[in-house]
Amino acid sequence: MARAEKVGTSEAKLSYRGLRDWLEQVERMGELLKINGAHWDKEMGSITQMLTESSKGKAPAILFDEVPGYPKGFRTLYGQFSSIKRVALTLGLPLEYEKKADIVKAYHERMQNMALIKPRTVKSGPVLDHVVEGDGVDVLKFPVPLHHELDKSRYIGTADLVITKDPDAGWYNLGAYRCQVYDGKTIGCQITEGKHGRIHRDKYFERGQSMKVAVVCGQNPLLYMLSASPLPEGVSEYDFAGGIRGEPIDVIKGPFTGFPIPADAEIAIEGEVVPGHVKPEGPFGEWMGYYSDDVVPRPYIDVKTILYRDNPILTCAPQHKPVDETGLLKGIAGAAEIWKALEACGLPEILGVWNHEGGPATRFTVIQIRQRYPGHARNVLHVASSCAAGAYNGKWTVVVDDDIDCSDIDQVLWAMSTRFDPVADIDVIQKAWSSGRDPMVLPGNFNNRILIDACMPYDRKLKGKFSTVVDVSPEMRAKLKAKWAKILASA
Repeated sequence: MARAEKVGTSEAKLSYRGLRDWLEQVERMGELLKINGAHWDKEMGSITQMLTESSKGKAPAILFDEVPGYPKGFRTLYGQFSSIKRVALTLGLPLEYEKKADIVKAYHERMQNMALIKPRTVKSGPVLDHVVEGDGVDVLKFPVPLHHELDKSRYIGTADLVITKDPDAGWYNLGAYRCQVYDGKTIGCQITEGKHGRIHRDKYFERGQSMKVAVVCGQNPLLYMLSASPLPEGVSEYDFAGGIRGEPIDVIKGPFTGFPIPADAEIAIEGEVVPGHVKPEGPFGEWMGYYSDDVVPRPYIDVKTILYRDNPILTCAPQHKPVDETGLLKGIAGAAEIWKALEACGLPEILGVWNHEGGPATRFTVIQIRQRYPGHARNVLHVASSCAAGAYNGKWTVVVDDDIDCSDIDQVLWAMSTRFDPVADIDVIQKAWSSGRDPMVLPGNFNNRILIDACMPYDRKLKGKFSTVVDVSPEMRAKLKAKWAKILASA
């Protein structure tokens, strides 16, 4: 079981080291499924979708081996974070929770007063088992899947780290961006406007300079989770991961880029992006559950060097209609960052934040509060929907009272149906930050979003004039659980 000692301090240490150790623990938990013989052409992606689409956060991680056309031991891993338990394992948190939203609370508490720890450069590591340069470069030496039936091409970067360097401040960003394979020496890199990797690239291109980049496929799951998290500008995911681990991430210096690359990574691809060099990119089955139809010329990576371990594991994230890995991975990490932003703005009594898996990610965010003043709920709605963690591609933001479990969609819908007035309790934000991943995107990559106050009206609640809820009191619940422990164990 993963545990973290001294939660909330920089002294916490995780119980696993790297992807392979993590997989061993996942297997002992009974959450790893091994499949031999599945083909890279649509089979692996389709099997993953069929196993995860109705899992409700309990699907296994799937390790594919003996892929036709590839050596035994060249493996592909899907679904690292399609289970709440595995998210908890990754963060060094308790594996069991009474409410799903409690994991966000635990993660939020972990981040309080956490000291960032910079990576440690080492001279060697497993990722240097094989170093390929020049004519030997071929990204298709790995079992890269064609994930979906209507994808135009194979994508090596779905559960990846795309490492870029800010040309001004010199800090490294790790982002999870999709990478289309054009051929063995050329891969795409689609980065949405406003993301840190895109800002870095724009800076280089504005100066007429090429940008070096490293793409890591098969890394410590914590680094992948953070690469998909909305961390502040200037904060490297390496430093944040070190803070969570309580010790630095070991990195080697990339032979082409000079960038820090995780020493225990499975696969690392180095190259450069040249201004004006573009290829048509897409379509690809995306995290919102639709194929992106924005097939346009985009910059690509000329691959210069490939590093990989013996018997490498290529990591992939299933992208399909909910529920999938994205809903939990981005949802939990994003919810913790929204919580952090709310408290940073001085908003009191934030009791829970949850991004519903069917959203996915931050498209249906619910915040649970204890109302303390008139307008409290509205303050929360506007900060949550506009902060960095909630702004990108958001659609629904809902605030509920302290008696509503924000992670229970049935309770949320009940509050929306009985405490919400469609005229008085709704706000709309227009021309917000969106992308082509949204099938309802507006020209210019904008969207509109809705804010719903599903709390009891403050004045009526304060005066005790709102209708009394039919429920079993906490005292009665405790009494009955003590008397009928076996029958009510999960109640």
